[in-house]
Amino acid sequence: MKQGKQTKLWLELIVIAASVFGLMLLIYFVMIVSFQSGVQSNDITMRLAVRVAEVVFDEPTDEQIKTTCLMIRYGAHLGLFFVVGAVTAFVSMVLCRRYFRILGVLGSGLICYVLAYYTEYYKQYIDGRHFQMSDVSLNWYGSLAGIVCMVASYFLNRLLVKLSS
Repeated sequence: MKQGKQTKLWLELIVIAASVFGLMLLIYFVMIVSFQSGVQSNDITMRLAVRVAEVVFDEPTDEQIKTTCLMIRYGAHLGLFFVVGAVTAFVSMVLCRRYFRILGVLGSGLICYVLAYYTEYYKQYIDGRHFQMSDVSLNWYGSLAGIVCMVASYFLNRLLVKLSS
């Protein structure tokens, strides 16, 4: 019996360590992407926008390419921070147990908001980049959606376990 408890404890520690390590790698990736120079960031997005516009439109105009570029940028903000929100909520739910999970989820929301705001705030100090509150909002909404999905999956999982018993 004692061996089973030790194995479970080690497994929990491995899951916690892997979760925290994964979150740190994700935050590092967000920082790298956020702190690219304006020329580098715009070049990557425009090349992708041209390819997407050529698939969607027969002969894309400059306006269609610019609109596609804007949609890619909005989607990148939402998508990247959705993953950040989901992973942060997962880590907080792994670390915090019982009623403390509520505090963990609220803490993950705070961490996501701070990350969403300051990744945009520091862009004003990068050559060719600037601060936009609309990007902060996109980051925050993406994070919030990720947190909500993670919490909903937690409750759905608990419901399914309860129904299967």
